[in-house]
Amino acid sequence: MTEKRFHYVVFVGKVPGIYESWIACSKQVTCFPGAVFKKYPSLEEAKNAWSVFVESHSNVQLPSAQRAQLPTDYPPLLVPVQASMDGQAPCKLPKLCAYIAMFFLGAIVGILIVLIVMYIFF
Repeated sequence: MTEKRFHYVVFVGKVPGIYESWIACSKQVTCFPGAVFKKYPSLEEAKNAWSVFVESHSNVQLPSAQRAQLPTDYPPLLVPVQASMDGQAPCKLPKLCAYIAMFFLGAIVGILIVLIVMYIFF
């Protein structure tokens, strides 16, 4: 039995384009605020959705004859889209981990100070 393969279109993400696996797609959308992506059952549907998106977000509208001549080297078919992290909050997970580490370090230092004071004066 063959496994069903999906194609993923990252419309807004780190590197927008078409990806053939969820792993590749997730690298482009994880920790990217406002990421927009969708799963398609076939490469043809993914390419059509990508073409429509690029045309609707571009100043230049491609005639259908030229659209058929778009590069087909795959994966991924990448066309630059204006999607940057400027003005958007970065992923909060590393910052949260740093706060937790600082809390535990502070607690350990506090306990050591209490133990030293108890050893000296008691």
